Amino acid sequence: MPKSRSTRRPPNGRPRAPRTPMAPPPARGVRGRAERTSAPVLLWLSSKPVFFLPVLTVALLVVGLAAPAAVGVPVLLLLAGLIGWLSYLSWPVVQGVQRLLRLGTMALLVLAVVGRVSG
Repeated sequence: MPKSRSTRRPPNGRPRAPRTPMAPPPARGVRGRAERTSAPVLLWLSSKPVFFLPVLTVALLVVGLAAPAAVGVPVLLLLAGLIGWLSYLSWPVVQGVQRLLRLGTMALLVLAVVGRVSG
């Protein structure tokens, strides 16, 4: 009986190593420092359930827009900081439309803060 495709070995007889994506070289300067400083927080965030960050983001947005300006503006600024930080860290690996969405999100948050301060 022939072996199935998943158990076939390469010609040299050794099993193949699983493919892993190539990691970019470590960043230097400000970006490298930001990545190293952010690593513990990112590891903590990655240990949370997948819905944690979206729920946190929506909760901050709702509180920032619904609360009085004295509370809402700092909450919106906190949300802008969170999204800006995550966007900065992910910028090298995102392209095109994803970058535009990040910039658009930041622009909308700035407009929301300006609207809350002026209104």
